[in-house]
Amino acid sequence: MKTARSQSGVVLIVALVMLGIFSVIVVSMLRGSNINFKIAGNQQYHLEAKHAASNAIEAFLSNPANFAIPLPDEDTEFSHDFNGDGKVDMVAVVAPPTCLNTTPIKQPELDVSDPADAQCLGSGQLGGGGVLSDDGAAAQGNSWCTKMNWDVVASVGDAKTDSRIEMHQGVYLREVIGTPCPN
Repeated sequence: MKTARSQSGVVLIVALVMLGIFSVIVVSMLRGSNINFKIAGNQQYHLEAKHAASNAIEAFLSNPANFAIPLPDEDTEFSHDFNGDGKVDMVAVVAPPTCLNTTPIKQPELDVSDPADAQCLGSGQLGGGGVLSDDGAAAQGNSWCTKMNWDVVASVGDAKTDSRIEMHQGVYLREVIGTPCPN
C-alpha cells in the first residue's frame, strides 16, 4: 500500500506539469494569431491605400483642366468610402503635376490617316533664314507637335497608424511645338 500512495502524488505532479505545458502552448498560439490578424489588417489597409491613390490619379488625369497652363496651384483631394457606410475611409491628395521635359515628335511617328495627327503634320524645322519651313526636305524632321512628359503624384496617409503611401504616374500630352514646360 505504501507504493500506491506515493504513486498517486506523482500522477498529480505529472498532470500539473502537462497542464502547464498545454497552457504555454495555447498562450503562444493566441499571440501568434493576434500578430497574424494585425499583419492581415495592415495588408488590407495597404491595398486600400493603393486603390485610393490609383483612383485619385485616374480621376485627376480625366480632367484636362488640370494640365492647362497656368497649372493648378493647390492640391486636389479625393475621398474614398470603401465599406459603403457613408463615411470617408481614406483621402487621397494629388499634387499639381510636374512637367519633366518636352520632346519633339518626328514626322515618321505620325499616322497620316489619323485625324488627331493632322494638326501635327508639317515641319517644325527651322529653315535657312531662321523661319519655320514646311518643305519636303524636312519631312523626316520634327513635326508641329511635341510630347510633354508629366509626373502626377498621389499620396494617402493614415493618422492612426502614421503610415503613408505615395504613387507616381507618368503621363505625356501632345502640344504644339514651342510650348514650354511650366515648371
